[in-house]
Amino acid sequence: MSVKKGMFQLTTVAAAVAATTFVSSVAFAQEYKTTEEKMVVVSSRAPKAISDIPGTVWYIDNAQIEQEYRGGKSLGEILAAAVPSLDVSSQGRTNYGQNLRGRPMLVMIDGVSLNSSRLISRQLDSIDPFNIDRIEILSGATAIYGAGATGGVINIVTKKAESDELQFESYVSTSSGFNSSDDFDYKLAQSVSGGNNLVKGRASVVYGETQGFYDANGDIVVPDITQGSVQFNEVIDVLGTLSITPTDTQTVNLLAQYYSSEQDSPYGIYFGQDLAGVNKNITGNPGDKSLIDVREGFESDRQGSTERLMLNVDYSNTDFLSHELLVQASYRNETLSFIPFIYSTYLAASEQETDVISLRAAMIKSLDNLTLTYGIDGYIDRLDSNQMLFDRQTSYNSGGLVNRKASMIGRYPGTEVSSIAGFIQADYAITEDWTVEGGYRFQYMNNKVDDFVASGTQVAIAHGNGTSADAVPGGETDYDIGLFNLGTIYHLTQNDQVWANFSQGFDLSDPAKYYGVGTYNGPDANGHYNLTGSINVDDSTLAGIKTNSYEIGYRHDGSDLSIQTAVYYSQSDKEVSANKKTLNIEISDNKTRVYGWEGQAAYWLSNAWQAGVNGHLVKTEVQNSDGGWDKQSINYASASKAGAWLAWFEDSYALKLQSQTLFNLDDEAGNEINGYTVFDLVGNYQLPVGSLGFGIQNLLDREYSTVWGQRAAGWYSSYGPAEVFDYKGRGRTYTVNYQVKF
Repeated sequence: MSVKKGMFQLTTVAAAVAATTFVSSVAFAQEYKTTEEKMVVVSSRAPKAISDIPGTVWYIDNAQIEQEYRGGKSLGEILAAAVPSLDVSSQGRTNYGQNLRGRPMLVMIDGVSLNSSRLISRQLDSIDPFNIDRIEILSGATAIYGAGATGGVINIVTKKAESDELQFESYVSTSSGFNSSDDFDYKLAQSVSGGNNLVKGRASVVYGETQGFYDANGDIVVPDITQGSVQFNEVIDVLGTLSITPTDTQTVNLLAQYYSSEQDSPYGIYFGQDLAGVNKNITGNPGDKSLIDVREGFESDRQGSTERLMLNVDYSNTDFLSHELLVQASYRNETLSFIPFIYSTYLAASEQETDVISLRAAMIKSLDNLTLTYGIDGYIDRLDSNQMLFDRQTSYNSGGLVNRKASMIGRYPGTEVSSIAGFIQADYAITEDWTVEGGYRFQYMNNKVDDFVASGTQVAIAHGNGTSADAVPGGETDYDIGLFNLGTIYHLTQNDQVWANFSQGFDLSDPAKYYGVGTYNGPDANGHYNLTGSINVDDSTLAGIKTNSYEIGYRHDGSDLSIQTAVYYSQSDKEVSANKKTLNIEISDNKTRVYGWEGQAAYWLSNAWQAGVNGHLVKTEVQNSDGGWDKQSINYASASKAGAWLAWFEDSYALKLQSQTLFNLDDEAGNEINGYTVFDLVGNYQLPVGSLGFGIQNLLDREYSTVWGQRAAGWYSSYGPAEVFDYKGRGRTYTVNYQVKF
């Protein structure tokens, strides 16, 4: 059987996406051989065939994940290459600004949300690709999941036991740009799975270490002091899944994951003696940028890390009161730490802890041409945070390289966001080829905010400028949200579908960064700060943002050509921005609209050669006071992008050359993000036992600043010159690995 023939048995969109995958041998290609429709849960919570979904759905299967991963790509980079409307990766710990269709995305693992009320963008720093079976992506706002999904939904599905037999998978990998002895990464992974007719399970451990990242000039990349980098980083991913089938109609799936990604870098930014290299330093004079340098000798009592414990149980019963019943309960605890950031006259690093408990239940009833899905879901999301202040004299003497704990203060007010929602979704087949679907979700949310002394005032007290302060009063706010969706899909032929869809999404923007802000007089003679003004939580509700999203799309799966494409338009009733000095969020009544096109096409030139292209054209605008539309700031707007690949297959090996282009982006203020193009070469070779994977990232050794590096320079301009935030892309990097399954 040829690789081409095996791939052609994929269905519609799955074929279009999987066409970007290449396989290294006929045996490996057998993974694709199936006559079954690809089923996903990302569009409606219940399993549904992709070709029946009136929306843009991307499906990244295990073979594609494995090949890109073994070629040296991170999870964020894998997604950016496979999903046209997903922005390029930051190459750091954060996925801030990596939007879907220009708006925030909801990321899940096995249906468990990784989003939180505190909008820290680390959802892709959550699982090693070794443990991922497939990824389902729904582009565009959705009413199904409630808050946080105005750009779309990414559902990461973990690997499970595939058979009763005992199976092992071993993996070892290394990467380097050969710039110095610090330029060396490695990873080890091992899994075991098996079971019987009643119980099947899989357990795995992944351990990896990165060292220094070097740009195309051979210089070490500036450490990301804003959101944290993954240089000199240690990753541990321990994952266990268990499937229990007590009867023919009932299944219980259990998941437990511990994930740790922790930095311990010997390199830091040297700001000059007494921090003289930054603006508004302790002398009150402009800083001397020539003093800023990346040096060894960095030490800190707190460095960047992500630590997460997640537990999940899914129960399904296909014969419950003449319905199919789906129930999911989950718990997630995560602690997110940051490295020292410079606040002009001192350095500090925050840490934020989130606990989330959630419960979802759905019932599915099929009645001839009508299918009803209805149910409830709810969660409680609790945030606590702190900030470690470092001894100023130690930081001054070392130019910011050595940071020792001096005191601990609160960073944001404690918040608790709770939600309960009911939903109903109906699918009706008008004919065999034409289906309509629609639904409604009603969600009630309650937001509790604790009393809190403004963090700036806490800093002043910790530095000896006062003894006490009034607290900014907390309070409660409530929200009632109704979300509606309506779509239709028509099968032109067995291989062609067209659809139109309308859906509403909702966001509640970061209560912790909105409340807890106050103005003070003082200190008085007793060293006390008196509160003179603040936001009253009870009377000043943080506005929720509703987004209306429209799209029209088409997909085709032919013998040689696979296509999926859509045009879309979305508009929200509010604009979210951030104060560059305080970093607190601000919300205005300015409408925001995003519109564009996304698409992908793959074509088999022969049985051995395949070519493909994908792209996303996007524009984001904000309504001005005159009723016209201005370009949104580059701090928030997404840039257009394009990709292309050429793949070659033989019996025991394969090669794929691929490119990714980021286009230039500017805004009304004249700020710019400079685009770039990078090429990668990935491949594998089938050995008598196991397989050898390899890759060259940034093949042409292109020098460029990452999107996040360019954005951060604008975001944090009040705290230092652009040189502090110029996070370059990694230069040419070689990866080689060995994998064996037995």
